[in-house]
Amino acid sequence: MSRICPGFRTFIVAVTLPVFAGACVHVDATKPLVPSTLDAALTDVAHPALDWAAQWFSGANIVTLPIVPARCPLDSTSRYFVCSPLSGGGLTLNQRFTLLDAGGGKQSVFDETATAGLHLENAVSGTWAGAVTIDGQQVLDLTGLGTPRHTLNGTSLTLMSGNTERRTTITDLVFPVVAAGSPVAWPLSGTIDTRSRSITAQGDTSVFIATIRFDGSSLVTLTVTIPGGIQTCRVNLVFMPPGGIGCIGSDTPPLGADAVPRE
Repeated sequence: MSRICPGFRTFIVAVTLPVFAGACVHVDATKPLVPSTLDAALTDVAHPALDWAAQWFSGANIVTLPIVPARCPLDSTSRYFVCSPLSGGGLTLNQRFTLLDAGGGKQSVFDETATAGLHLENAVSGTWAGAVTIDGQQVLDLTGLGTPRHTLNGTSLTLMSGNTERRTTITDLVFPVVAAGSPVAWPLSGTIDTRSRSITAQGDTSVFIATIRFDGSSLVTLTVTIPGGIQTCRVNLVFMPPGGIGCIGSDTPPLGADAVPRE
């Protein structure tokens, strides 16, 4: 039987990739074909591949806006860039990030040649639509900046009213660096694992697990654990309805233009 998780309205925004001008005669396989920038790094942590994880973390199935550096001044004491809060629907999102060199040291400014990683912390809290109390924490670590491939890892824990908790684990998502105008570069490998556990007033426990495995396109392998069993299928994330995920429709939906595997 097909199952899909219910959700609230999802807000998704478009992302852009940095523009690269000029051409190279000699190609160094250890360097990206486009310059490393802060905007590009922040685009990676707001990639469409992360929409489901963002919805799960928010507790309200909301995909947050990408970070705009201008609203995140540097705190000279902590050396974190602390962003002004975003609020809506009764929820408040607080974000901060820090830039790291190859040795893990914090940097006060992005450096194309020396910045190797980005550490991002998100915190969401409040009462969604006046009904669901939410308190969530998320950590994302992007490494490999200045190379042709970036790697993202992360975790989150969100507590909700009604004795419900949601957890997310992002493991080794590898993003190839592409030039502006190229098709969406979906992760070449890696997984996103989302889990929820709810305890009813009668003491019954309900568990839901969804694991997404990437292999170079928006067509992914999805394994869902629900009451009654485990389902595994191939689904195209582009065609999944907002706020839900599950083995629905054909096991192998057609590839879209943005689902072509990338090198």
